[in-house]
Amino acid sequence: MKLVFFLMVLTSPLIAQTEKEPNSFPDGRPISVIDRISHNLEMLERDYLTKLTYRDYVRAKDILIETYNLLLAIPLPPPVPVEEEPYPISEEEFNGLISSIKNESFQENQLSIVQISARYNYFTVNQVVEVIDLFSFSDGKLNALEYMYPNVIDKFDSHLIIKAFTYSSDKEKAQEIINSN
Repeated sequence: MKLVFFLMVLTSPLIAQTEKEPNSFPDGRPISVIDRISHNLEMLERDYLTKLTYRDYVRAKDILIETYNLLLAIPLPPPVPVEEEPYPISEEEFNGLISSIKNESFQENQLSIVQISARYNYFTVNQVVEVIDLFSFSDGKLNALEYMYPNVIDKFDSHLIIKAFTYSSDKEKAQEIINSN
């Protein structure tokens, strides 16, 4: 009985103190009820249990351990998946890609650079048009489009890609690539 009364007396300052504590971690995440309870129990253990007699300390420590175990037993809701929108390749990395393509003499090597980059990056329509313009021949332009278009994030501007081609037959093939993705 003495222990229960003592714990109640000790927790009243903690309850008053929790009102002054922030409602979020320094990184901005909200502090959950479980985190607050855990924090209060740690403070209780650190600041007050050490002042008890050995016999009362042992009992209080057993209660704390049981409370920690009960906290761990509380089922947490599954995390909500956060759908992040893909971001296009940064301007700096894109300039590096353009540079790498320009440094290659053969179209086959240029296309392999585009293909590798397209595996790991997202692009805007304007970036695709800029890469397409680096190729002299229609087949190179169409292959580059085929590699890059699945990772275009602003497909609503795809008409600009069609406009980048000179010949109507190339425009039709580009339209087929766009429609297939």
